[in-house]
Amino acid sequence: MPGLKCGSVKCSPGARVRVEVGAVLWTSLSQAETWVGQRKRVGPLTSPLHPPPTRSPPTPSHPPSPGHPAARWISSLRQSHMKETTVKHYAQNVAQFFDYIAETPPTSCRLSRTVLVGLRRVLKTLGRGVAIHQVAVKAWKEDRVLSKRTLLKCQELAAKAIHELLASLERDPRYKNLWRFYGHFSAFLASLYGHRGGVLTNMTIQEVQGARFSHIEKAHVINVCSHKTNKAFGPAQIALLDPGYASAHRFLAIKDKLPGGEDAKYFFFMSKPNPCKNLNGYFQEVWKEMGLPGCPTFTDLRTSIANHAKFTHAAEDRQKLAKFMCHDVRTVDKFYVTNLSVKQAVEHRRLFQAALQGQDRSPPQTAHTPQKRKRPMKRAP
Repeated sequence: MPGLKCGSVKCSPGARVRVEVGAVLWTSLSQAETWVGQRKRVGPLTSPLHPPPTRSPPTPSHPPSPGHPAARWISSLRQSHMKETTVKHYAQNVAQFFDYIAETPPTSCRLSRTVLVGLRRVLKTLGRGVAIHQVAVKAWKEDRVLSKRTLLKCQELAAKAIHELLASLERDPRYKNLWRFYGHFSAFLASLYGHRGGVLTNMTIQEVQGARFSHIEKAHVINVCSHKTNKAFGPAQIALLDPGYASAHRFLAIKDKLPGGEDAKYFFFMSKPNPCKNLNGYFQEVWKEMGLPGCPTFTDLRTSIANHAKFTHAAEDRQKLAKFMCHDVRTVDKFYVTNLSVKQAVEHRRLFQAALQGQDRSPPQTAHTPQKRKRPMKRAP
């Protein structure tokens, strides 16, 4: 870790361990983050390095007592209003580091078996809380799923407003018209493909200008390389027909008249050469302007589209849509797709009732008396 040396400074064994923890975590974290950000992430992970000197390890069949250092640390994370998933993430990181410490312990390490065993017991108790938290989040998302009619209305109104705003920008290149254009154009793309907000934010001017064109389909395909899951799914793609791409090309033709447009790198640029960080806010403003229900985010549109895709398309087509949205079908079912509606649950009830009608097709089972297994006798020494 830059700037941290234990050999030239006299420090306690606990301090040496904390330095070694930071050194290991430093190499695994992003090089672009500042040390302040690193310290915030390393801080919660170094708290379990201060166990009480005397305490017996928990038994394998029982979780650690509330006074155990690992249990007290987990309790402190919960008191800081962390979600159960975040608490489990921290605990797993610490457990993996403790495994490393157990295999190659430094000479100054004072970690006892109490901490190592107790943390493993705590991890097992977190599973149920995480599952309950995920169910609650899914139930909350159900209330925010947008109907198909609302999404189609958004596309229709946004496409109409984009042409009017481009004409306004050509006459009067003000911030207000620029923000409204950003909101309507991002609403049109998000309501169509359900991409994450980061895909739209990171879309560059070079990627838009270098879009591939098909004369047969009369469409352009934009490949956005920088996004959350680019390692697993490659670039995120946005297919625009001629009218949609013409609007994007028309906007780029007047961008030099706008503040920050001459040196802009991103399609949704700001006065400084940085991506637009408030794109979701502009989207929500125009959503209200269009008179559509609710106040959704890009994630809500993504959840809604994934939900409609599951209950509309076959498995093969759904797999295609999931890949285009740059996530896996299992991820969709776990985090995005909501539970069955009342109508769908009743349809499943009818299927259960139909399974109990008619004659039995499975062969009848013959009753037999189970025999006890006898243990082999031990030979005398």
